[in-house]
Amino acid sequence: MPQVLVYLFGYFLLTIPAFLGLALIAQIGRSTRVRRAGELVLVTGVVALTPVVAHRALEVPALWLAVALLVVVLAVSVARQLRSRS
Repeated sequence: MPQVLVYLFGYFLLTIPAFLGLALIAQIGRSTRVRRAGELVLVTGVVALTPVVAHRALEVPALWLAVALLVVVLAVSVARQLRSRS
């Protein structure tokens, strides 16, 4: 596994508690900025995980379903971000 993919996976793992923390703060404080920051953290985490799973899917073809689901989640998240900003 190339070193870049290890770093991307590590970043993805760090985005999980960051997103949960930001979501909790946004829920308690009802802050729109914190909610959007949490959503951006989630989107960047999905972006970081997609090449890692795609690389692994080259060895295990059954994982292409997971890659497709990640791409769908990414597309829906980006669409929601763009819609909420306009």
